[in-house]
Amino acid sequence: MEYFKTILSSSVKIDGIYTVHYFEYTKDFAYPGEIHDFWEMVYADKKSLYITAGAREIELEVGQMYIHKPNEFHNIRCDGEHAANSVIISFDCDCRELMSIAGMVITCGNDERRLIGNIIKESLWAFSTPLGIPFTHKMEKSPNGPYGCQQLIRMYIEQLLILLIRGNRNIVPVKKAENGRQLARICEYLERNVQSRLRFEDIMKQFNLSASVIKKLFREQMGCGAMEYFTRIKIDAAKQMIREGNYNFTEIADILAFGTSQYFTTVFRRISKMTPTEYSLSVRKNLE
Repeated sequence: MEYFKTILSSSVKIDGIYTVHYFEYTKDFAYPGEIHDFWEMVYADKKSLYITAGAREIELEVGQMYIHKPNEFHNIRCDGEHAANSVIISFDCDCRELMSIAGMVITCGNDERRLIGNIIKESLWAFSTPLGIPFTHKMEKSPNGPYGCQQLIRMYIEQLLILLIRGNRNIVPVKKAENGRQLARICEYLERNVQSRLRFEDIMKQFNLSASVIKKLFREQMGCGAMEYFTRIKIDAAKQMIREGNYNFTEIADILAFGTSQYFTTVFRRISKMTPTEYSLSVRKNLE
């Protein structure tokens, strides 16, 4: 029997990327603005941001994205009161359908946020250029990146754009959707109590769930345990406080219920691979 190959079409094809950034801004950060002949997507993480697109200034709330068209003037700033984080990806793509979502404020769902996280994760491996340095004009490839990391970046960006163009109308199995809602409720609970000293048993009691169910939810969808996630959001909150500059390290340790400043420094170093002092200096150096 003779077989015939079916050629698969590519609706969205990324020809190359210019930058992949994960920025941790100080509260008074403001980028002067630029124009270039390629696409750029901006995603607001942690806190809201203000962007300029052409003649408009737009507030991007947490979890929202904006895609700048080629040759559109744009800049970005914080509100002067809160430090914020953003993901910025610039790329070449010859796809007319992108015009249907460019210029819109898009609220990202779980699938889009997961893809954005994957892009950042693979980029940390694929490039030796740090992702937090502004004014990067070329991403230098890492000679030690794991197999296929550059291809995965392209595939994740393409998949993200396809989902955005579709409007993310994917059908999700009921069980997975319920698991996602349950996990989201637990994460919201942990974030609300970031200044508390919660225990794993507190989560079990609050949601009337067994330890095995909670562990499975976090391992499968977050890649870490519930208490490890809680520690990470505490450190994220600490980083924001450091960038805002309203408290010293001892006060931050007290506000976030670390007990002692020494323990706070130990945990901060374990999560961030640097001390709070080193982090504060690195933020200033990158922005300079």
